[in-house]
Amino acid sequence: MVAFRFLALLTVGLSLLTFVFLLNVSNARLEREALRQVVGEPFALQAGEPVSWTLDLGGSRVESAWPGEQRQPRLWVRAQPGAEIAARAEYRSEGGAVLLAALVDGERVVASADPDGLVGFGALWLSWEHPLTVEFEVLAGGDGGGEAVPFLSGQPSRNFTAARAISRTLWIVFTIIGAMGFAVLVATQRDLFGAPRGGARP
Repeated sequence: MVAFRFLALLTVGLSLLTFVFLLNVSNARLEREALRQVVGEPFALQAGEPVSWTLDLGGSRVESAWPGEQRQPRLWVRAQPGAEIAARAEYRSEGGAVLLAALVDGERVVASADPDGLVGFGALWLSWEHPLTVEFEVLAGGDGGGEAVPFLSGQPSRNFTAARAISRTLWIVFTIIGAMGFAVLVATQRDLFGAPRGGARP
């Protein structure tokens, strides 16, 4: 019986530890996905030279192309403060025909870099069926010229934020319950290793 109680105690403890570990790994993965960025090739900040960036958001698996925990991704360019860039994002067929304008704020959006060097062009409509082609045109190079780096970055959706909060709460609650249950089990099984309960055994 002592060996059986010890095995049961060990099984409960390992099960709770495994549950907490798996939940922590899952939360960490979702946290990384919520902060994910898709970065394009840098281009020179030279006025008048158009630059094209093509990416396939569909890929082999839809869920690996863009995290479902995020809202519509937004198109950004990291450049020099004062730079002015125009962007046009479109979904095109294999023959190059324009199927759909992808930028929510318009077919062609002109934006200037803020003091941190970020140029924002707004959110994108997502389509998994056709490649996304983004064309940039540098209107002004800003302070010092240099290179610009385009990237897509989303924001966590309300559903993801709520699910993340619930997950963290469950993690804390189950950890506390597991610790209390483990402590109670140890306290009620003082003779777990054959020790006497209140006196010597005959």
